[in-house]
Amino acid sequence: MSNNFEQFINEVESDLRHEKFEKLWKQYGKSITIGLVVLIGLSGAFNWWQHYQAKQRDIISQQFLSAQTLMFNKSVGDALAAMENIAKTSHRTYSTLAKFNIATILRQPTGHQDLARAEKIYQEIMDDRQTEHLLRELATVLFVGLRLDTLRDEAPGEIESLLKLLSNCENNGDPYRHLALELHGMIEMRKKNFPKATEIFTKIAQDEKTPKDLRLRAQMITQNLASQLAN
Repeated sequence: MSNNFEQFINEVESDLRHEKFEKLWKQYGKSITIGLVVLIGLSGAFNWWQHYQAKQRDIISQQFLSAQTLMFNKSVGDALAAMENIAKTSHRTYSTLAKFNIATILRQPTGHQDLARAEKIYQEIMDDRQTEHLLRELATVLFVGLRLDTLRDEAPGEIESLLKLLSNCENNGDPYRHLALELHGMIEMRKKNFPKATEIFTKIAQDEKTPKDLRLRAQMITQNLASQLAN
């Protein structure tokens, strides 16, 4: 009798649980189903987007390599057009690298030379805080070098502005510090501050991490400066 009663109670509890579950499913089941569909859909969309981005990177990478090949083969006009198309893409790194190449083409003494536009491109890269620090630093060094080539001696205020730009690239941990220091030394020579220039080029020449060609150049300049100071 006791066992039958316990069995009866268990069956009633089971029915109540089942009835409660059905009630909950009728009330929330649709929302749960929609939620699952949305989650599955989002997961699929995310996977598709990752695949799409990877495919786009591969396409842009191939386009960039093709454009560089045109540059190496001296097909300047075609290379410039190809790099300009890449520069307009949404892929930030390849877009920035394309801008560097465009500026390089514009600096060459060909029918496409446009130094003012090259300077503007470097400035855009320098001022874009979303661009990697390394690339902004490279743009700074290239901008200062180009600006020095076109700058007149009667612009002392701008000379000081260029020195200020270079000072951000001369720290020991910066990869382009040797180039920045070389430009700094050139500016000091231009100002006829030969003792300071000698100090800078000596520092470059004695730094074991200085690239070989740059070190040899610094040594030669240091010798010439020493001769001038001796006289």
